[in-house]
Amino acid sequence: MKKILLIGSELGKGGAERSISLLSYYLEQMQYDITLCILSGKDREKFYRTCEKVVFVDPPEYSGTWGKIKAWRYRINKIKSLKEGVDVSISFLEGPDYVNAMTKGKEKIVLSIRGSKVHDKEIKGKMGKVRKKVLIPMLYKRADEIVCVTQTLSNELQQHFGISPKRLKTIYNFYETDRIINLSNEALNEEEAKIFSKPVIITSGRLHVAKEQDKLIRILQRIKQTTEARLMILGDGELKEALIKLSDKLGLKVCDWQKEQRYEDADVYFMGFQSNAFKFYRHSTLFALASSWEGFPNVLAEALICNIPSVTTDCYTGPREILNVPKLEETPVQKAVRTPVGSLLPLLDVIDESRMHEWIQEILYWLQTPPPPKEAFEVLTQRFTLEAMLQQWKDVIEN
Repeated sequence: MKKILLIGSELGKGGAERSISLLSYYLEQMQYDITLCILSGKDREKFYRTCEKVVFVDPPEYSGTWGKIKAWRYRINKIKSLKEGVDVSISFLEGPDYVNAMTKGKEKIVLSIRGSKVHDKEIKGKMGKVRKKVLIPMLYKRADEIVCVTQTLSNELQQHFGISPKRLKTIYNFYETDRIINLSNEALNEEEAKIFSKPVIITSGRLHVAKEQDKLIRILQRIKQTTEARLMILGDGELKEALIKLSDKLGLKVCDWQKEQRYEDADVYFMGFQSNAFKFYRHSTLFALASSWEGFPNVLAEALICNIPSVTTDCYTGPREILNVPKLEETPVQKAVRTPVGSLLPLLDVIDESRMHEWIQEILYWLQTPPPPKEAFEVLTQRFTLEAMLQQWKDVIEN
């Protein structure tokens, strides 16, 4: 029985946290000896299933630059001790990837790359340059294998960071399709059902600058001049109050579900984190993803599993491969590309009348068009099955 160490940043609601948690669980079901190590162990709450052995690495409280260095040394020493007897060590996200590479011993080192290092606008300033010019090229080359969540990310590592294609492998995120479908069929309560008395455009994700939810609010205001529709926003984050203020400024009535201000005639519904987002997907008319950058957006794939047509930005990595649209140019689309189950659309990081027009026209099209047949969605979603992706991870571990 091979001994596997999985290293992640934290337990949480995000896509990477979901992926590493479920991977630890299913690899354990495949009879591997699994330990899941969490480097930022303040939050112990589990949102997804994990393996039985979960270890939290909590550095003592340090302050200042020197304190951060001491915290890193503490983590590195802990990981070295955890790696004793380990056959394969797999890390998710940049921080854990650094620790994994820096503690390389006799075990096979696998890094899992979840997002762009070139197009992520939060990698900036002096530290951003250090990460791009020094840390990523130096440490990533120490890995035995690098698993990218999209082919686009694999290409990026080759072109910008000099990683050999022999070390690169693409494995998409996997989904518990039957579980998602069962959860989507859960009945809405009476208050929730009232929201769907009008067509609902739904989006899901952290309320963060990368997700561009403010642009969807502006688009809704324009769409309501033509047809009745509502916007449902699932997720929490630091931009919530700013988004509520924007909605008010645009004359849109807001419902803050977490504060039990449950107006059934609202225009924008801030629902917060929902343990079962899929029942809301199922009853919505259209899913919208406005992100400026993503890795492999789980919410888009999950919406398609729930058979909801979707409109999405052509951000650098993720949506194009999920919708299976061939990449003909290096730059994102400027005009809508319509597929059998949704539309690939221009970025909304800078919104102008041309981009606004493309989004409004495609949203109106999908709001007024009968939903696509189930088979059209299955053509795409069968590429992300649990069985297929676990077999690929098994190949990584065994080879």
